Amino acid sequence: MTSSHSPEPAKQADEGKEETTLKTKLIAWWEGYDLSGARRKREKDEKDGAKGNNAKDDKTVKAGMNRHGKPLWSASRIEVAEKIWGTGYVLPGGDDLITTLMKPLGLNPAMTVLDLGAGLGGASRCMASTGCWVTGLESSPFLAEQGMARSTKAGLGKQAPIQVYDPENFKFEKRVDVVFAKDVFFTIKDKSSLFDRIEAILKPRGQFLFTDYVIDASKRNSPAITSWSDREPLEPQLWTLDGALSAFTQCNLDLRVHEDITVPHRAQILAAIKALTEHLEKHSLDKDTKINVIDEVETWAQRVAALGAGLKCYRFYALKPAE
Repeated sequence: MTSSHSPEPAKQADEGKEETTLKTKLIAWWEGYDLSGARRKREKDEKDGAKGNNAKDDKTVKAGMNRHGKPLWSASRIEVAEKIWGTGYVLPGGDDLITTLMKPLGLNPAMTVLDLGAGLGGASRCMASTGCWVTGLESSPFLAEQGMARSTKAGLGKQAPIQVYDPENFKFEKRVDVVFAKDVFFTIKDKSSLFDRIEAILKPRGQFLFTDYVIDASKRNSPAITSWSDREPLEPQLWTLDGALSAFTQCNLDLRVHEDITVPHRAQILAAIKALTEHLEKHSLDKDTKINVIDEVETWAQRVAALGAGLKCYRFYALKPAE
């Protein structure tokens, strides 16, 4: 998308002023303008400094840091994410969507659910509203802490607790009726091992429902995919649809549904960003929040571009056979 004029670039943050409104910056970035050259240079320097030090990268990610050694989450970023996606959510979701997704599960008070990549626990608490017992597992210690605080405040500290876990070394001591996850497996390297461990903790006739990103192999190196991948806080470990389908066969799970939901998923992101922009017309923000808004919108705009260039979002639903 192009524009008939080029807006003035924003000045560096330490100059204390912006020559354009936040709305203009969001719209201008959306239309392809580079309005934050100083921040981009800083991010490039951080990436360059992190190269060649994979051991350090692994440690910082496990400590709640991103691949460039910066915190994955902060109170300000959580505030922005909840403004975009709804209270209790840091990814596209919301109670209405989770309610729709969980319909095939037939949740009831006799069932136990494991929510992988639970974030702030919005989906966990939504599922717990059916009376089932949900354990939310989240890789970010800060998000898990904040999510647990929200569950406790809602009176669901026992019915929907949020705990820290390592998705690359997933372990859970109890067997469950359902494993649920939303848009989190694409950053996990060893998906085959994860699937084996999920199958092991599912009860006979247990259900496995998740959404995730897959890539058209022929478009893996397209500019939009590369740009998105380089920007993601955690490095994408993308699989193809065929790779995802074979994972179910290898771990003896009966795949019943694999549905391309890219169009509604992309539409939800676009609608959320539009709503945020309209909200910002009426509210002033402090500098830190503005920076987080720009970063968050830019990240999701990159993902929208990738979703139009070969990245797909799928819903998968599988059953574990009876023993």
